Amino acid sequence: MAEQDHYAALRLTPRASDAEIKRRYRMLMRQVHPDANVDDPDATRKAARLNRAFETLGDPGKRRAYDAALRSAGNRATSTAASTSAWRRAEQRKYAAWAVEPDWEEVVAGHVPPKRPAHVHRPAPVIEPAEIEVDLAELRRDARIRRPITVTNPCDCTLRGDVSTSEPWVWGPIGRFEVAPRSSVTFEIEVIARKVSFPGLSRVQFVTRDWTGSVPLKITGYEPKRRRVPPLPAAMPYVRARRQKWAKYR
Repeated sequence: MAEQDHYAALRLTPRASDAEIKRRYRMLMRQVHPDANVDDPDATRKAARLNRAFETLGDPGKRRAYDAALRSAGNRATSTAASTSAWRRAEQRKYAAWAVEPDWEEVVAGHVPPKRPAHVHRPAPVIEPAEIEVDLAELRRDARIRRPITVTNPCDCTLRGDVSTSEPWVWGPIGRFEVAPRSSVTFEIEVIARKVSFPGLSRVQFVTRDWTGSVPLKITGYEPKRRRVPPLPAAMPYVRARRQKWAKYR
């Protein structure tokens, strides 16, 4: 069957005569012709659709072949719908027979297919390195620090899942990832120095249907500032006098 419904393009039914097809094509072409619709950006596409429809339906041989393809497609659709309907009726009769049984719950439970066991990776995927550390002195020297992460899949299955980062100052692989059987994939993350928020803890997370892996990322060499109160010099008689004045109330 053709990709385009030519009868719908000409707003006709398959019972239309050749004269009706010609008249309808000319009428619609006058309405959608690009020369008469300069402001319509879709005028060329509409005219091309009408031309394709008339090239097929305006030729008697092409129209017969097109009608045959339409009937064949309709028969296939009818056959598919009939088979689906027959299957549904059979299922309804089966469940109706089960419903009259006194132990219908056990009958239905006995026909429930067993749950598919979860896949177990043998051996489990390996992430290298297990942890990433970036020193603060290195961040002061370079605005962007890059580190590689390698995921190895030693199992016979294909590892598919999502990868993400937990903090906005860690840029890297976000979205879907896939590792073929017995192969490795290397990702590269990037730490943005100007966006780091302390205490500087983040992680890169790999999540699949049967496995979850995580790589912690830590900024080292960071020490919070301590407030230092300078000692009062002895040569401040005003402060010393205030201390002596309020000492008796302590």
